[in-house]
Amino acid sequence: MFNAPPIMIVDQEGNNSGFMVELLETIAEREGWDIEWVRLNWPQVIPKTLNHELDLIPFIAYSEDRAEYLDYNEEGILTGWGQVYIHKDDEVPENIIGLSGKKIAAIKNEVYGIKLKSLCELFDIECPFVEVQTYKEALASIESGDAYAAVTSNLVSYSHNNPHVKLTPIVFEPRKVLFATAKNTNNDILQTIDRYTKLWRFDASSPYYSLKEKYLQGIIEEHKVFPTWLIYALLVAVGLLFISALIAVLLKRQVKKQTQDLEDQSDQIRQIINLVPHMILATNANGKIILANRYAANFFGISMTDIEGYCKKDLVDNLPNAENLFEDEAILLRRDAHAIQKEIETFDIENNKVTLNVSKVPFITRYSRIPSVVTVGVDITESKEYERQIQHMAQHDSLTELPNRLLLNDRIHQSLALTRRYGHSGAVLFIDLDYFKTINDSLGHMAGDTLLQEVAKRLQGIVRDGDTISRLGGDEFIIQLNQLSGDPDKAEKVACQIAEKVNYTLAQEYTVDGNKLFSTASIGVVIYPRDADTEESIIQRADTAMYYAKSMGRNRYAVFKKAMEKAVVRKHVLEKELRKALAESRFIIRYQPQVTQEGDKFIGAEALLRWSHPTEGIISPAEFIPIAEENHLIIPIGEWVLKQVCYQIKHWLEQYGHSPFITVNLSAVQIRNSDLVNYIQKLLDQTKIPPQLLELEVTETVLLHEARVSVDVLNELKKLGVRLSIDDFGTGYSSLTYLKKLPLDKLKIDRSFVKDVPGDPDSETIIRTVIGMSLDMGLEVIAEGVETKDQLQYLVKERCSLFQGFYFDPPISLEQMEEKYFDHFEGSNNKDPKVVRLDQYSKRSTNK
Repeated sequence: MFNAPPIMIVDQEGNNSGFMVELLETIAEREGWDIEWVRLNWPQVIPKTLNHELDLIPFIAYSEDRAEYLDYNEEGILTGWGQVYIHKDDEVPENIIGLSGKKIAAIKNEVYGIKLKSLCELFDIECPFVEVQTYKEALASIESGDAYAAVTSNLVSYSHNNPHVKLTPIVFEPRKVLFATAKNTNNDILQTIDRYTKLWRFDASSPYYSLKEKYLQGIIEEHKVFPTWLIYALLVAVGLLFISALIAVLLKRQVKKQTQDLEDQSDQIRQIINLVPHMILATNANGKIILANRYAANFFGISMTDIEGYCKKDLVDNLPNAENLFEDEAILLRRDAHAIQKEIETFDIENNKVTLNVSKVPFITRYSRIPSVVTVGVDITESKEYERQIQHMAQHDSLTELPNRLLLNDRIHQSLALTRRYGHSGAVLFIDLDYFKTINDSLGHMAGDTLLQEVAKRLQGIVRDGDTISRLGGDEFIIQLNQLSGDPDKAEKVACQIAEKVNYTLAQEYTVDGNKLFSTASIGVVIYPRDADTEESIIQRADTAMYYAKSMGRNRYAVFKKAMEKAVVRKHVLEKELRKALAESRFIIRYQPQVTQEGDKFIGAEALLRWSHPTEGIISPAEFIPIAEENHLIIPIGEWVLKQVCYQIKHWLEQYGHSPFITVNLSAVQIRNSDLVNYIQKLLDQTKIPPQLLELEVTETVLLHEARVSVDVLNELKKLGVRLSIDDFGTGYSSLTYLKKLPLDKLKIDRSFVKDVPGDPDSETIIRTVIGMSLDMGLEVIAEGVETKDQLQYLVKERCSLFQGFYFDPPISLEQMEEKYFDHFEGSNNKDPKVVRLDQYSKRSTNK
């Protein structure tokens, strides 16, 4: 860090700023570098860099001499030139000859002072040079009279605002402003700076432009004595003036001048060649290196001063991995040879893999009949890497890094070709996560993305090498299995085993952001080419099988059958007619009584929805409820059921003076997406029925997949005074964790356990455990699906007190229930707190 405003500024408090300072700090912030600024005067900078006390010089002009011991970045940050200044009261010299005999101040070891000194020597002009340490000292020496003129870079001199100094038309040596490091020490830093410079120099919204406008634009416009075109015109004029001056003053030096011009041109050509970030290498007929640029020297690990003395054999000995660079050169040594162009992958001295687009061109000089060869190797390593990245992005899912549909289709296409050639079978497993939308809606998309990534990892641990796992989007995954048995039935058996493993693996507990989650999967299986023989039909039929598995209760797999396509058509037809049924009120409610021991005490009933179709008759809820849930029609349908039940209870209280409680099933969609609590509150306010006569029943599935939402919603419902029950208990994976958190009144034993007792030890153990646990927690227990006397007697023995099933009654109409049960309804003596008589109802209504 040295004071060279506005490029580098150290203020009186010692704070650092300036164009190059803030540009480098911006890059450092993005790269995670830590910068320690070391404050020095310019003459100290290069020696300390070569002594490895400094890692980076942030403001330096290029010169051939310095390039022997410094490495530069390749992209110029700015362009500066040498500028001569004099006292404002002195007469302005027209050219360099006017400096003859004048004392000139120059910063020690600065390029422009060195260059001006050499120009004076060229013209035999005696100009005593006074070395100073800083730019400020150089300009101050003009003011004090210690020097007639001062020379420095145009980028820093004008910013000192010295009122005693003015510009002269003597300008020379345009040079790029660069960063530099000690030779072979920090090339990675220079490459990173070049990368940002390439990105920012042509982007008007980049930090480079904002810093340029902040530090340079206004000052340049204010101090610019000459427009840019005039400066370059002056450079040409100065050149012409040099020639005329030589003719007039120093004719004898003409030859020397011409020689110097040729050397300068040669230096410029070499400089340009060295600035090219690609390999340039020329060899003669004997294989000797006659030209090499800096990239070539660095590539082979040889210094610039030595490489032109090497032969091709020496380069290959030094770097055997790059031997392919010199292939095919023998055919270029014929006079009728033509250029060769090809792309090769090779390795540099640091064993980095490099991709070069190599052009080899023969050329013949006036001194040789045998062609020499110029090799130009354009480094396309980055572009090839970008190409690979773009191809990867085009074929893979960005979230899970799994192949996407494009790559999946290609692999299925290849697999189909192999199945036809060798006669074996393949399989596709279409996987859809159950209740994934619930997790997304309740925990947010970031949690959903984390879950999808975990699912991808689990799937990758299941399949074999050579098989493909793909994500189609959303929560849909596909496993494609190659080279299964030639017998389609055996191939199906293998595919089903993998589907079972997938179901088991994905059903295990997930931990996402501290939340324990469960997410099962529905899987459709297709064996190809037996079930389908094109990429499109394979995926389509696997999708159909998956929906069939989902309709059968989720967390299972299904192998595609032709009849499933009819089921899909049936589903679309029912979906359309379901909307019509809702508009035309074609739903009816059946009631299945709930009784105490021996069926002698009727205490309540479960309301069961049925669809009365005009042509098909009664359609089972098992067929239309999943469709209603998928399309959210269950929300208005559920509200209709709740309204019918509440007004029916109101009617019974007014007609008979008492009413049983009625149980209504709640869907997961209702809990997640509708304004359920407010709707029930409004119904209770409108009907003024006691809230304990309305019992709401949720399934264990809701508890598992709606854990956070269900706890909140059920707590709100409990505050309204309604009763809460859990259905299908014991069929899930781990609901006991949530059971204690929920404000439940009743637990229902699933019919799948009841049907096997007495006699099945597993079912008996589960029933005994559930009843004992429920009684310990103060919950009522009801068994559904009671169909035989033996079942009833076993359940009574195990202390189950409430029952529901065909042994007592199937779901019956409202009229049948009133006729059979209301004359001797248990609620008439008002012993059961779940039964309300008319006088209580009226009193509650008045109080309310």
